Amino acid sequence: MMERGLFWLENFRRTKNFDLLAASPLILWFLLMGVRPQVPIALQLLSELINGTINLLNFLQLITLLGSLVLMFVLIYLLITRRTPELRSYGALPRVVAVCGTFLGNGFLYLRAVQLTLPVQVLADLLIIAGTIGALVAASRLGASFSLMPEARKLVTTGPYAVIRHPLYLAEMVGILGLVLQFEQPWALFLGAAVFGLQYWRSVFEERVLTQAYSDYAAYRARTWRFFPYLF
Repeated sequence: MMERGLFWLENFRRTKNFDLLAASPLILWFLLMGVRPQVPIALQLLSELINGTINLLNFLQLITLLGSLVLMFVLIYLLITRRTPELRSYGALPRVVAVCGTFLGNGFLYLRAVQLTLPVQVLADLLIIAGTIGALVAASRLGASFSLMPEARKLVTTGPYAVIRHPLYLAEMVGILGLVLQFEQPWALFLGAAVFGLQYWRSVFEERVLTQAYSDYAAYRARTWRFFPYLF
């Protein structure tokens, strides 16, 4: 009886229903902690834009919020429609690293924002906007291969992935740089460095799974960079 139960559970883990069940906490988090708090602010800034009373910084913030909302809805769509994984990384550590790498950036919300000069504030906003746009491009290219955990769903080697193996993480790092500039030091710098380290560690686990799942991954890895051309 126990063997039959384990067999059924293993088969269930390979189904789309299990994948949706596993993705549901992340989808709820995007909706409740990401979308819901940002919508009222975006609507207020849109009202200022329509009335012609918006200033430069609020305009940049509006672009950032709209980009963030679009990104979250894209990620929710990808979580719902993605392929079932062909191979998973086993063990708790890869999953802990993936979760921490995804959500540790929320720690910036608990730091004190600092008053910046106009050029530095504009730079910070542009970094966040660039990171959001980059994440949209990378996530859209991943399509049905998108995953939070280290899993092999389909090997993507086109678009930005033809040059960089982890452009989505690179985009997140660019956005994190913008956040580092806006919050109290040295804590923001420490937090940003921790996120960078976790994303690197996360990429290591992902590449192990992809190497096991796809025989041509070694050749792909040899002709691309992990994050930055000529650096990693």
